[in-house]
Amino acid sequence: MSYKILTELENQVLQIISKGDWFNEAPSECFENIMDEFKGNKNQLKGVLSSLFQKELILEAEYPNGMTAYGLR
Repeated sequence: MSYKILTELENQVLQIISKGDWFNEAPSECFENIMDEFKGNKNQLKGVLSSLFQKELILEAEYPNGMTAYGLR
């Protein structure tokens, strides 16, 4: 098992997502809802989400309303 080192912002985003609605059998949130609680700017959040995706800690899906859902793996 490999361990992934997370930044403070990555941990913050994972905490926000973990409190989200269940979608596809996992807690999920859309970008706007994450941004409401995130302690940074929009570009930082985009970078953090990209990093978490590359580390295979989150996945992207699409809510029925067409918005992107970021969910925990």
